[in-house]
Amino acid sequence: MNTKRYPFAGLLALEALVLMVVVWLGRGDHQGGAFEVLAFPFAQIGRGLRALSLAGVAGNVLAVLLYAALCLLPAASLLRLRKRRGLCREDGLLALLSILLFAVLYYMVNPGLIPAPQGLLDGDAYKSLFGGAVYALLLSYGVLRLLRRFGEADRGRFQRYLIRLLEVLAVVFVYLAFGACFSEFLAALADLQAGNRGNEGALTASYGFLVLRWLAAALPYVLDALVTLSALDLVEAMEVDRYAPAVTAAAEKLSRLCVGSLAATVLVTVGLNLLQLLFLGALYTLHVTVYLPVFSIAFVLGVLLLVQFIGENRQLKEDNDLFI
Repeated sequence: MNTKRYPFAGLLALEALVLMVVVWLGRGDHQGGAFEVLAFPFAQIGRGLRALSLAGVAGNVLAVLLYAALCLLPAASLLRLRKRRGLCREDGLLALLSILLFAVLYYMVNPGLIPAPQGLLDGDAYKSLFGGAVYALLLSYGVLRLLRRFGEADRGRFQRYLIRLLEVLAVVFVYLAFGACFSEFLAALADLQAGNRGNEGALTASYGFLVLRWLAAALPYVLDALVTLSALDLVEAMEVDRYAPAVTAAAEKLSRLCVGSLAATVLVTVGLNLLQLLFLGALYTLHVTVYLPVFSIAFVLGVLLLVQFIGENRQLKEDNDLFI
Protein backbone atom coordinates (compact mmCIF):
# COMPACT_ATOMS: atom_id res chain seq x y z
CA MET A 1 0.00 0.00 0.00
CA ASN A 2 1.26 3.44 -0.93
CA THR A 3 2.42 5.49 2.07
CA LYS A 4 0.06 8.26 0.90
CA ARG A 5 -2.77 5.87 1.78
CA TYR A 6 -1.82 5.55 5.46
CA PRO A 7 -3.98 8.47 6.72
CA PHE A 8 -7.05 7.07 4.96
CA ALA A 9 -6.26 3.56 6.23
CA GLY A 10 -5.99 5.04 9.71
CA LEU A 11 -9.44 6.59 9.34
CA LEU A 12 -10.82 3.20 8.29
CA ALA A 13 -9.26 1.60 11.37
CA LEU A 14 -10.79 4.33 13.54
CA GLU A 15 -14.16 3.71 11.87
CA ALA A 16 -13.89 0.01 12.69
CA LEU A 17 -13.10 0.76 16.35
CA VAL A 18 -15.94 3.28 16.70
CA LEU A 19 -18.41 0.90 15.05
CA MET A 20 -17.51 -1.94 17.40
CA VAL A 21 -17.83 0.31 20.45
CA VAL A 22 -21.19 1.70 19.31
CA VAL A 23 -22.54 -1.76 18.47
CA TRP A 24 -21.27 -3.14 21.80
CA LEU A 25 -22.88 -0.33 23.79
CA GLY A 26 -26.18 -0.85 21.97
CA ARG A 27 -26.05 -4.65 22.04
CA GLY A 28 -29.22 -4.89 24.14
CA ASP A 29 -31.47 -3.72 21.32
CA HIS A 30 -30.09 -4.59 17.88
CA GLN A 31 -33.40 -4.65 16.10
CA GLY A 32 -34.73 -1.55 17.77
CA GLY A 33 -31.57 0.34 16.87
CA ALA A 34 -31.98 -0.58 13.22
CA PHE A 35 -35.61 0.57 13.28
CA GLU A 36 -34.63 3.92 14.80
CA VAL A 37 -31.95 4.51 12.16
CA LEU A 38 -34.32 3.87 9.25
CA ALA A 39 -37.13 5.94 10.77
CA PHE A 40 -34.84 8.93 11.47
CA PRO A 41 -35.60 11.82 11.01
CA PHE A 42 -39.09 11.14 9.71
CA ALA A 43 -40.47 9.79 12.99
CA GLN A 44 -39.11 12.81 14.87
CA ILE A 45 -40.57 15.21 12.29
CA GLY A 46 -43.90 13.44 12.55
CA ARG A 47 -43.98 13.74 16.35
CA GLY A 48 -43.06 17.42 16.11
CA LEU A 49 -45.78 18.15 13.54
CA ARG A 50 -48.35 16.26 15.60
CA ALA A 51 -47.47 18.20 18.75
CA LEU A 52 -47.69 21.46 16.83
CA SER A 53 -51.02 20.47 15.30
CA LEU A 54 -52.53 19.77 18.72
CA ALA A 55 -51.39 23.15 20.08
CA GLY A 56 -54.42 24.99 18.70
CA VAL A 57 -55.82 26.39 15.45
CA ALA A 58 -52.73 28.50 14.68
CA GLY A 59 -50.47 25.57 15.46
CA ASN A 60 -52.52 23.30 13.24
CA VAL A 61 -52.28 25.73 10.31
CA LEU A 62 -48.54 26.06 10.82
CA ALA A 63 -48.14 22.29 11.01
CA VAL A 64 -49.99 21.85 7.69
CA LEU A 65 -47.83 24.51 6.05
CA LEU A 66 -44.61 22.92 7.33
CA TYR A 67 -45.84 19.50 6.24
CA ALA A 68 -46.53 20.74 2.71
CA ALA A 69 -43.22 22.64 2.51
CA LEU A 70 -41.16 19.64 3.60
CA CYS A 71 -42.92 17.32 1.16
CA LEU A 72 -42.60 19.73 -1.77
CA LEU A 73 -38.92 20.44 -1.13
CA PRO A 74 -37.57 17.73 -3.52
CA ALA A 75 -39.97 18.80 -6.30
CA ALA A 76 -39.06 22.44 -5.78
CA SER A 77 -35.39 21.60 -6.23
CA LEU A 78 -36.23 20.66 -9.82
CA LEU A 79 -36.67 24.35 -10.63
CA ARG A 80 -33.16 25.12 -9.38
CA LEU A 81 -31.69 22.15 -11.23
CA ARG A 82 -33.44 23.20 -14.43
CA LYS A 83 -31.77 26.63 -14.32
CA ARG A 84 -28.36 25.32 -13.34
CA ARG A 85 -27.81 22.29 -15.60
CA GLY A 86 -31.11 21.28 -17.18
CA LEU A 87 -33.20 18.29 -16.17
CA CYS A 88 -32.36 14.64 -16.73
CA ARG A 89 -34.62 11.61 -16.75
CA GLU A 90 -33.52 10.50 -13.29
CA ASP A 91 -34.59 13.88 -11.88
CA GLY A 92 -38.14 12.60 -12.16
CA LEU A 93 -37.38 10.57 -9.02
CA LEU A 94 -37.34 13.85 -7.10
CA ALA A 95 -40.97 14.46 -8.04
CA LEU A 96 -41.73 10.88 -6.99
CA LEU A 97 -39.91 11.55 -3.73
CA SER A 98 -42.23 14.47 -2.98
CA ILE A 99 -45.26 12.23 -3.52
CA LEU A 100 -43.74 9.57 -1.27
CA LEU A 101 -42.98 12.12 1.45
CA PHE A 102 -46.63 13.21 1.54
CA ALA A 103 -47.57 9.64 2.46
CA VAL A 104 -44.63 8.95 4.76
CA LEU A 105 -44.94 12.09 6.87
CA TYR A 106 -48.73 11.75 7.02
CA TYR A 107 -48.42 8.31 8.59
CA MET A 108 -45.58 9.49 10.84
CA VAL A 109 -47.95 12.16 12.17
CA ASN A 110 -50.83 9.65 12.36
CA PRO A 111 -49.26 6.20 12.98
CA GLY A 112 -52.61 4.81 14.08
CA LEU A 113 -53.92 5.22 10.52
CA ILE A 114 -51.26 3.00 8.90
CA PRO A 115 -53.23 0.56 6.69
CA ALA A 116 -51.69 -2.69 7.92
CA PRO A 117 -52.94 -5.78 9.84
CA GLN A 118 -52.97 -5.23 13.58
CA GLY A 119 -50.36 -7.17 15.49
CA LEU A 120 -48.21 -8.01 12.45
CA LEU A 121 -45.49 -5.48 13.36
CA ASP A 122 -45.14 -2.82 16.00
CA GLY A 123 -45.32 0.90 15.26
CA ASP A 124 -41.53 1.37 15.13
CA ALA A 125 -41.22 -1.39 12.54
CA TYR A 126 -43.83 0.24 10.30
CA LYS A 127 -42.08 3.58 10.63
CA SER A 128 -38.81 1.94 9.59
CA LEU A 129 -40.52 0.55 6.48
CA PHE A 130 -41.67 4.02 5.44
CA GLY A 131 -38.30 5.57 6.22
CA GLY A 132 -36.52 2.78 4.39
CA ALA A 133 -38.62 3.46 1.28
CA VAL A 134 -37.46 7.09 1.29
CA TYR A 135 -33.82 6.14 1.73
CA ALA A 136 -34.09 3.52 -1.03
CA LEU A 137 -35.46 6.13 -3.42
CA LEU A 138 -32.72 8.60 -2.47
CA LEU A 139 -30.07 5.91 -2.97
CA SER A 140 -31.50 5.03 -6.38
CA TYR A 141 -31.38 8.67 -7.42
CA GLY A 142 -27.80 8.99 -6.19
CA VAL A 143 -26.69 5.89 -8.11
CA LEU A 144 -28.35 7.06 -11.34
CA ARG A 145 -26.79 10.52 -11.00
CA LEU A 146 -23.41 8.91 -10.37
CA LEU A 147 -23.77 6.75 -13.47
CA ARG A 148 -24.58 9.80 -15.56
CA ARG A 149 -21.59 11.69 -14.17
CA PHE A 150 -19.34 8.76 -14.99
CA GLY A 151 -20.75 8.56 -18.51
CA GLU A 152 -20.31 12.26 -19.22
CA ALA A 153 -16.92 12.77 -17.55
CA ASP A 154 -13.63 13.04 -19.41
CA ARG A 155 -10.77 10.76 -18.40
CA GLY A 156 -9.43 13.09 -15.70
CA ARG A 157 -12.79 13.68 -14.06
CA PHE A 158 -13.69 10.01 -14.43
CA GLN A 159 -10.58 8.99 -12.49
CA ARG A 160 -11.33 11.53 -9.75
CA TYR A 161 -14.90 10.21 -9.48
CA LEU A 162 -13.54 6.68 -9.37
CA ILE A 163 -11.22 7.57 -6.49
CA ARG A 164 -14.13 9.03 -4.48
CA LEU A 165 -16.25 5.95 -5.26
CA LEU A 166 -13.49 3.58 -4.13
CA GLU A 167 -13.08 5.53 -0.90
CA VAL A 168 -16.82 5.27 -0.22
CA LEU A 169 -16.69 1.53 -0.93
CA ALA A 170 -13.86 1.11 1.56
CA VAL A 171 -15.93 2.86 4.23
CA VAL A 172 -18.91 0.60 3.42
CA PHE A 173 -16.79 -2.56 3.60
CA VAL A 174 -15.47 -1.56 7.03
CA TYR A 175 -19.06 -0.96 8.19
CA LEU A 176 -20.15 -4.38 6.92
CA ALA A 177 -17.26 -6.12 8.71
CA PHE A 178 -17.22 -4.27 12.03
CA GLY A 179 -20.77 -2.92 12.16
CA ALA A 180 -23.21 -5.34 10.54
CA CYS A 181 -21.24 -8.57 11.06
CA PHE A 182 -20.24 -7.65 14.62
CA SER A 183 -23.85 -6.80 15.43
CA GLU A 184 -24.95 -10.22 14.14
CA PHE A 185 -22.25 -11.83 16.28
CA LEU A 186 -23.48 -10.07 19.44
CA ALA A 187 -27.09 -10.98 18.64
CA ALA A 188 -26.13 -14.65 18.18
CA LEU A 189 -24.13 -14.50 21.42
CA ALA A 190 -27.12 -13.09 23.31
CA ASP A 191 -29.43 -15.76 21.86
CA LEU A 192 -26.98 -18.50 22.87
CA GLN A 193 -26.77 -17.21 26.44
CA ALA A 194 -30.53 -16.71 26.74
CA GLY A 195 -31.26 -20.22 25.54
CA ASN A 196 -28.75 -21.95 27.82
CA ARG A 197 -29.17 -20.34 31.24
CA GLY A 198 -27.75 -22.56 33.95
CA ASN A 199 -25.56 -24.36 31.43
CA GLU A 200 -22.95 -21.63 30.87
CA GLY A 201 -20.00 -23.89 31.69
CA ALA A 202 -20.60 -26.01 28.60
CA LEU A 203 -20.70 -23.08 26.17
CA THR A 204 -16.96 -22.50 25.76
CA ALA A 205 -16.74 -24.25 22.38
CA SER A 206 -19.90 -22.49 21.21
CA TYR A 207 -18.45 -19.09 22.18
CA GLY A 208 -15.31 -19.86 20.24
CA PHE A 209 -17.29 -20.98 17.22
CA LEU A 210 -19.38 -17.78 17.25
CA VAL A 211 -16.17 -15.73 17.25
CA LEU A 212 -14.82 -17.77 14.33
CA ARG A 213 -18.10 -17.37 12.50
CA TRP A 214 -17.92 -13.58 12.90
CA LEU A 215 -14.31 -13.54 11.70
CA ALA A 216 -15.21 -15.68 8.70
CA ALA A 217 -18.14 -13.40 7.84
CA ALA A 218 -16.06 -10.23 8.28
CA LEU A 219 -12.93 -11.48 6.48
CA PRO A 220 -14.26 -11.00 2.90
CA TYR A 221 -15.18 -7.37 3.64
CA VAL A 222 -11.81 -6.68 5.29
CA LEU A 223 -10.09 -8.13 2.22
CA ASP A 224 -12.40 -6.04 0.01
CA ALA A 225 -11.24 -2.93 1.87
CA LEU A 226 -7.61 -3.91 1.25
CA VAL A 227 -8.39 -4.52 -2.43
CA THR A 228 -10.00 -1.08 -2.58
CA LEU A 229 -6.91 0.58 -1.07
CA SER A 230 -4.72 -1.20 -3.60
CA ALA A 231 -7.09 -0.15 -6.39
CA LEU A 232 -6.71 3.46 -5.27
CA ASP A 233 -2.95 3.14 -5.77
CA LEU A 234 -3.58 1.84 -9.28
CA VAL A 235 -5.98 4.63 -10.22
CA GLU A 236 -3.63 7.32 -8.93
CA ALA A 237 -0.74 5.77 -10.87
CA MET A 238 -2.91 5.85 -13.99
CA GLU A 239 -3.59 9.56 -13.42
CA VAL A 240 0.11 10.27 -13.94
CA ASP A 241 0.65 7.99 -16.96
CA ARG A 242 -1.60 5.04 -17.66
CA TYR A 243 1.14 3.29 -19.67
CA ALA A 244 3.93 3.79 -17.12
CA PRO A 245 5.73 0.81 -15.52
CA ALA A 246 4.30 1.90 -12.16
CA VAL A 247 0.82 1.16 -13.49
CA THR A 248 1.88 -2.35 -14.48
CA ALA A 249 3.42 -2.96 -11.06
CA ALA A 250 0.31 -1.66 -9.27
CA ALA A 251 -1.94 -3.76 -11.52
CA GLU A 252 0.08 -6.93 -10.87
CA LYS A 253 0.01 -6.28 -7.13
CA LEU A 254 -3.75 -5.74 -7.21
CA SER A 255 -4.21 -8.89 -9.30
CA ARG A 256 -2.30 -11.00 -6.76
CA LEU A 257 -4.32 -9.48 -3.93
CA CYS A 258 -7.60 -10.25 -5.70
CA VAL A 259 -6.62 -13.88 -6.29
CA GLY A 260 -5.41 -14.24 -2.71
CA SER A 261 -8.61 -12.68 -1.36
CA LEU A 262 -10.82 -15.06 -3.32
CA ALA A 263 -8.75 -18.05 -2.24
CA ALA A 264 -8.80 -16.99 1.42
CA THR A 265 -12.56 -16.38 1.34
CA VAL A 266 -13.30 -19.81 -0.11
CA LEU A 267 -10.84 -21.68 2.12
CA VAL A 268 -12.01 -20.01 5.33
CA THR A 269 -15.63 -20.81 4.48
CA VAL A 270 -14.80 -24.47 3.83
CA GLY A 271 -12.64 -24.65 6.95
CA LEU A 272 -15.39 -23.22 9.13
CA ASN A 273 -17.91 -25.77 7.87
CA LEU A 274 -15.48 -28.64 8.49
CA LEU A 275 -14.65 -27.30 11.94
CA GLN A 276 -18.34 -27.23 12.79
CA LEU A 277 -18.62 -30.91 11.86
CA LEU A 278 -15.51 -31.77 13.89
CA PHE A 279 -16.86 -30.16 17.08
CA LEU A 280 -20.51 -30.97 16.44
CA GLY A 281 -20.98 -32.75 19.77
CA ALA A 282 -19.72 -29.77 21.81
CA LEU A 283 -21.66 -27.00 20.07
CA TYR A 284 -24.92 -25.52 21.31
CA THR A 285 -25.27 -23.33 18.23
CA LEU A 286 -25.13 -24.44 14.60
CA HIS A 287 -24.92 -22.47 11.40
CA VAL A 288 -26.42 -24.84 8.84
CA THR A 289 -26.55 -22.32 5.97
CA VAL A 290 -23.61 -22.56 3.61
CA TYR A 291 -22.03 -19.12 3.79
CA LEU A 292 -21.05 -17.69 0.40
CA PRO A 293 -20.15 -13.97 0.29
CA VAL A 294 -21.56 -13.39 -3.19
CA PHE A 295 -21.22 -9.59 -3.09
CA SER A 296 -17.62 -9.76 -1.96
CA ILE A 297 -16.70 -12.36 -4.57
CA ALA A 298 -18.43 -10.38 -7.34
CA PHE A 299 -16.57 -7.21 -6.33
CA VAL A 300 -13.17 -8.89 -6.32
CA LEU A 301 -13.84 -10.64 -9.62
CA GLY A 302 -14.88 -7.32 -11.15
CA VAL A 303 -11.66 -5.65 -9.97
CA LEU A 304 -9.62 -8.61 -11.25
CA LEU A 305 -11.27 -8.35 -14.66
CA LEU A 306 -10.48 -4.63 -14.76
CA VAL A 307 -6.85 -5.29 -13.86
CA GLN A 308 -6.52 -7.83 -16.67
CA PHE A 309 -8.04 -5.36 -19.10
CA ILE A 310 -5.52 -2.69 -18.04
CA GLY A 311 -2.65 -5.13 -18.53
CA GLU A 312 -3.87 -6.13 -22.00
CA ASN A 313 -4.33 -2.47 -22.93
CA ARG A 314 -0.75 -1.64 -21.98
CA GLN A 315 0.57 -4.68 -23.86
CA LEU A 316 -1.35 -3.56 -26.96
CA LYS A 317 0.18 -0.09 -26.62
CA GLU A 318 3.68 -1.55 -26.45
CA ASP A 319 3.01 -3.75 -29.50
CA ASN A 320 1.76 -0.73 -31.45
CA ASP A 321 4.87 1.25 -30.48
CA LEU A 322 7.10 -1.55 -31.73
CA PHE A 323 5.18 -1.77 -34.99
CA ILE A 324 5.48 1.96 -35.61
